[in-house]
Amino acid sequence: MWLIRKLGSLPILPKIALTFLLVLTPLFYSGLKMNETGSDIVRQEIASSLSSRVELYMNILDSEFDRTVRFMQEYVNDEDLMKLSTTSEVMSATERTSAVLRVKSQMDLLKRSSTFIDNATVFIPMMNRVVSSNTNAIADFDDDLFQALTEPSDPLTYPFHIWKERVFIVIPYGFLDNSPLFLLAVEISNKEITTRLDQFTPDDSMAVLSNRRMVWSSLGTRAPKVSQEMVTQLFATEAEANQRIAIDGVNYLIASKKSEILETNLLMLVPSEQVEQPLERYRNWVFILYGASILITIVFSFGMYRLIHRPIMLLVRSFRKIEQGRFDVSIEYPFQDEFGYLYRQLNAMVRELKRLIQEVYEQQYRTRLAELKHLQSQINPHFLYNTFFILYRMAKQDGNERIMGLTKHLGDYFQFITRDDTEGASLASEAAHAKSYTEIQSIRFSNRITIRFSDVPPEAERIFLPRLILQPLIENAFVHSLEKKASGGLLEVDFMINESELRIRVEDSGGIDVEKVARLQAMLNGQQDVTVTTGMINVHRRLQIKYGSKAGLQLSRGDLGGLKIVVVIPLQEVKPHA
Repeated sequence: MWLIRKLGSLPILPKIALTFLLVLTPLFYSGLKMNETGSDIVRQEIASSLSSRVELYMNILDSEFDRTVRFMQEYVNDEDLMKLSTTSEVMSATERTSAVLRVKSQMDLLKRSSTFIDNATVFIPMMNRVVSSNTNAIADFDDDLFQALTEPSDPLTYPFHIWKERVFIVIPYGFLDNSPLFLLAVEISNKEITTRLDQFTPDDSMAVLSNRRMVWSSLGTRAPKVSQEMVTQLFATEAEANQRIAIDGVNYLIASKKSEILETNLLMLVPSEQVEQPLERYRNWVFILYGASILITIVFSFGMYRLIHRPIMLLVRSFRKIEQGRFDVSIEYPFQDEFGYLYRQLNAMVRELKRLIQEVYEQQYRTRLAELKHLQSQINPHFLYNTFFILYRMAKQDGNERIMGLTKHLGDYFQFITRDDTEGASLASEAAHAKSYTEIQSIRFSNRITIRFSDVPPEAERIFLPRLILQPLIENAFVHSLEKKASGGLLEVDFMINESELRIRVEDSGGIDVEKVARLQAMLNGQQDVTVTTGMINVHRRLQIKYGSKAGLQLSRGDLGGLKIVVVIPLQEVKPHA
């Protein structure tokens, strides 16, 4: 799953490239397996063809030599040959000459019967002469050759005699004093055997025909020389299909055939490189094709990048700017394709969105302004009724100085709350108004309530705030807590400022439990429905409308035992009063 998510998060260009590679890889693997299978089939066919070639050559040799032996066996009973070998001394010269000519004709016929026969000869010891197909007359008797050919072969059924690297097929007839009456010999043409081997041997290959004491070989232009030790080693190995052997660092594919009739082995060796080079060339073409496919994939992916990926990334970057609140996005695109349509629609959407946001902003501003006006108009007239009642009692008691002080505070008070030319005031003005309110309340409650009103720090006097945020909180303390106390009431108001925020504390000693504080804080945070809007809730909402969610009122049970209200105002959102 992690790998799938990782791949899914890749950009479009790598995805396109990976997709093509995933498609091409099975095709390449299938092609490679098909190539290997085809190569194995070709190797088997070549090995089969090589074996068939070897078998054909051996069949030709068997057929030729078998026919020659049978022909010689039939000629042993020739009448002329019998007379010349037994009664030549009593024959007339004419008869003897005629018989010799007829034997000579038979030798010529025997030689012409096979291209593998180099000479056909009959040895007649009684005449001490030799009749041969390669001579025009009776030749002298070759006693050394006759003695060599007279020796029995091993085994007796083996038809070949080898003398001085000459190969003969010999059939003796009748023995007298351990010497045959005549000896019929056919000399095998080593040149013809080698020529035939050359015809059956491909280039750069070699063929070896061997019996017990004779080796014929056909070597290609670059084939190594074959020694007798190598021949012995080669024939000691049982050749199987597709078997290979290394000679002088070159691998050869071998095939062999043994003639049970002639006791002769034929071994043919073809260089593996000659067989497998076309296969390797084809395999290389497969790799080249796969490499070209990868290159084409890269080029195609780059083309897709220019045609699709870059326009999409331009669209994504534009959306990210819009997410950041930047509505100055405008994409210029010269073509009239699908991306051109998307870009034009995006530009139109941004313009429309910008217009709607401006309208919403203006509407929210007007709504907030109306809400502020409405909140400012919700001043509870209860205080005014009590004040006029005090004036009535003081007038009856004829307390002129106290009436002057009270009327001054009332004048300042009503002057501040009746101003509608501005929505805010400096912190010094707001604190002065709240202090006038507390002075009026101290006259009302006489010695029952003590008020401790701290001075505003000099660096905070010019901070510009919404009007009537402090007096409603002090009024809340009197109405809901302090006016119920017969004596010992205490109200504290102080100011604290640091680099990031302004804090105003309003705390009374009227007494309150923790659960009620929690309910009041929930009402401020909007976690409970509020059916009646109180002064404290009005102040909290006005502060959050003005300064955001970081501003507002924080409620807790104070050290004096009553409600502790802390007004929090972020300074980065506040402008100094001119």
